[in-house]
Amino acid sequence: MLKYRLPSAVLLIALFSLAIWGIYKPYLFWLLPCLAFLGVFFASREMFAILKENEPFRKWGFFSAFFLTAAGYLFFRYPSSQRVRVVLAFALILVFIGTFLMPLIVGRIKGALNSAAATFLTLLYVPVSFSFLLGVALIGFKCTTMDGRIFLPYFVAIVKGADIGAYCVGTLFARSPLGNHKFVPEISPKKSIEGVFGGLFLSLALGVLGALYLPGVSEAMLRMGGSILSNRELGRIIGAVILSLILSLLGIVGDLVESVWKRDSGIKDSGDYIPGMGGVLDVVDSLLLTAPIMYALILTISRF
Repeated sequence: MLKYRLPSAVLLIALFSLAIWGIYKPYLFWLLPCLAFLGVFFASREMFAILKENEPFRKWGFFSAFFLTAAGYLFFRYPSSQRVRVVLAFALILVFIGTFLMPLIVGRIKGALNSAAATFLTLLYVPVSFSFLLGVALIGFKCTTMDGRIFLPYFVAIVKGADIGAYCVGTLFARSPLGNHKFVPEISPKKSIEGVFGGLFLSLALGVLGALYLPGVSEAMLRMGGSILSNRELGRIIGAVILSLILSLLGIVGDLVESVWKRDSGIKDSGDYIPGMGGVLDVVDSLLLTAPIMYALILTISRF
């Protein structure tokens, strides 16, 4: 498992870094939305499989997912454009009404309610969340004092740090004489209390280190620190700790939410697209629930 996981992680990090770096490059700006579309496609496919979505609704769900992702990208890429706002409103109305009308269009009554609910859940969970991740990356088009090329990797590192720390510490304790204590065995048998604390510790460490040494993050946290405490340096650290706790705890909850869905569906992994890691949802589940909070946080930070 590990021999496949490490190369997959390196490749994903390289693609992500290249896409973030190319946001303002005239020849690479397309890479970020393309990665988002790929992520939405495979994550939606896995969600439809988990929810056992039927074929007519699945096709409509794929169309709606791409439509919403494109509208979300345009909205965050051109935040002051009135035309883009109209496109976004049109996309939301079309998806909302179309999902309700699908049973009438395909002439299928049996399972219509479950299919509509599954479609709405998939659209809310996958393309909307991916759009908020794009919103963080593209914050520079809305607020010139913030650079999403720094903040999105910083936020992702905090959230995924909880995953990595939990995996490493949980594995270490599982192999030690002390053993480990199960966290929520009925949902995820491998998760342990020791792993949760290990993940939180790594997230906090990454959050504080980023606040101290990442140029854009450090300056933002320093401004915010002056509003939290009279001692700006200490306030910067406190602000990073609070931010890291919020994101890491939400990431853990997001991971558990997907585990509940998989266990209810009777599957172990959401897919097998990424060697050693499972499916796309297995990789991004902790990010999807935190994505709207990431965007809210970066908007809040930009006010200081």
